[in-house]
Amino acid sequence: MSEVRIFSRLWRGKAMLLHPAAKPAGQQPHLRARHPLFVSPVFCFPWQGMASRVASRLRVFALLCLAGLVAGTGGPVQARPATPQATPTQTAFTRPISFPVRPIRLIVPFPAGGVPDAVARLLAERLAIRLGVPVDVDNRPGAGGTTAGDVVAKASSDGHTLLFHQATMLIQPGLEPVPYDVVRDFTPVARVATMPLFLVIDARLPMRTPQQWLTAVNASPAAYSYGSGQAGSPSHLYAQYAVHGVPNGVPLVIAKGEGAVVQEMLAGRVSACFCSFAAVQAHVKNGNLRLLGVTGVTRSQLAPAVPTLQESGLDGYGAGAWYGVIAPAKTPHPIVARIASELDAVMGEREVRDRLLAAGLTPLRDSPEAFATAIRSESIQWQVILRQTGGPTEP
Repeated sequence: MSEVRIFSRLWRGKAMLLHPAAKPAGQQPHLRARHPLFVSPVFCFPWQGMASRVASRLRVFALLCLAGLVAGTGGPVQARPATPQATPTQTAFTRPISFPVRPIRLIVPFPAGGVPDAVARLLAERLAIRLGVPVDVDNRPGAGGTTAGDVVAKASSDGHTLLFHQATMLIQPGLEPVPYDVVRDFTPVARVATMPLFLVIDARLPMRTPQQWLTAVNASPAAYSYGSGQAGSPSHLYAQYAVHGVPNGVPLVIAKGEGAVVQEMLAGRVSACFCSFAAVQAHVKNGNLRLLGVTGVTRSQLAPAVPTLQESGLDGYGAGAWYGVIAPAKTPHPIVARIASELDAVMGEREVRDRLLAAGLTPLRDSPEAFATAIRSESIQWQVILRQTGGPTEP
């Protein structure tokens, strides 16, 4: 290490004190000559030689130190393993969300006692078991579901207020002003069931396909009629859409519910309707009514032998009638995902599926993303039907 100390002193300009031979005889070098950075060419040669020797020895010393380091490790230096990167959920800034922390309120825009209310109460019962808190059904009928929708649209986005609704919420904005925007003010969670609508005719008529029925209606519109159980419903709009191009129109009968429409058909006062399978199943079985086609993009497992209307050459019947659970806008994704996961598990229960099939519904295991896509696309389809038909007509 003596070479290192000498070199250090040389850099500080003190080497001249240790090597008097470097001074010219009888002359004290100027301060500028003492410091290596200011040595003139006359006196620099001894210092340059010593600096070269010191630098050479330093290189040798560095190589020896490196060799000793390698020998001490018993082999080449190993690269330090990379520290695993923390996932977003592992960072110190991620704040866990507690849900649920109190009872959940399920707003239902239907009166107690009907099929939609029964489905909502079945879901509430199963969700309460899985979430560990009560799920209370709150019936808010009226204004075509707008009252219930407005309550949820203005509720806190913490997942403790949910809406159980059907596809009519996509139709309602095209019929009258509503206090919310279906896409902007809600967060889709999951659909739980679809209700395929069948084109049903009086079995005393000779038609066997949708095209044959439409041909007969176009030839003599006054001889036929169609019925609906609720003005502005999917069944009403589909029936009106099917005959919207018929000259002079086809008589419409609005009855109080699907059951009343079926009775009108059995009495011969209505020739056709778009109805659920549950409403007509028994009468189709005994031969009084006939199924010609079904709405939707695929055949229904309730009656797999019945072709879709699209298969029969009729377009525009892809939008489905569904039931689903919806949350207020800006509900955190972890909460939406939790509810959707529990609903998926509920829909996987055999008892739940059997009860829905018995009610004429097709169980559906859905996701928030698929539900959101369906809402956007079907909203457009219903608005197109409303424009082409001029809106639902009253008898």
